[in-house]
Amino acid sequence: MAEGIFSKLAAQSALGLECDSAGTSAYHIGELPDERMRAVAEQNGIALTHRARQIAREDFDRFEYIIAMDKSNYDNLINLKNRVNHAAEPKIMLMRNFDTEKENLEVPDPYDGTMADFELVFEILWRCNQNLVEFLEEEHLA
Repeated sequence: MAEGIFSKLAAQSALGLECDSAGTSAYHIGELPDERMRAVAEQNGIALTHRARQIAREDFDRFEYIIAMDKSNYDNLINLKNRVNHAAEPKIMLMRNFDTEKENLEVPDPYDGTMADFELVFEILWRCNQNLVEFLEEEHLA
C-alpha cells in the first residue's frame, strides 16, 4: 500500500521519483497484496498490482532512500546494508518518521485485523507519504 500511495503522490511531483516495494523476508513472493488492502486502496483511487518480492543487494545501489514500515524491518535492513558492498549509501528510515500524528514509530500490520485496521493503515501511509514527498522535494529541489 505504501508503494501505491507514494507512486500516486510522486506522479504529481516535479522530481520524477521512482519507487519499488520489497519485503525483508521471503513471505508471499510473487503474490499480490492482501485483498483487503487492495480494496481499501481501490476505494481511494489506487490500484495495487505490484507482486511481492524480497529486497535484493542491488536495491542498496539502486535507491537513495529505503523506507521501513517497522523496527524489525529497519533492523533487518541495517544488518543487510552492513553486509553489502555497495557504491551508494542509501538512507534507511522508518516511514513513521514522516508522520505528524505518530503514536509510535511503527506502521501497524493490519493482517489479522478488520477492514477498519486496513483503513487506518491507509490513513497513516497517506499522511506519511505526503510528508515524505515534501521532504524529498525540499532535499532535491531546494
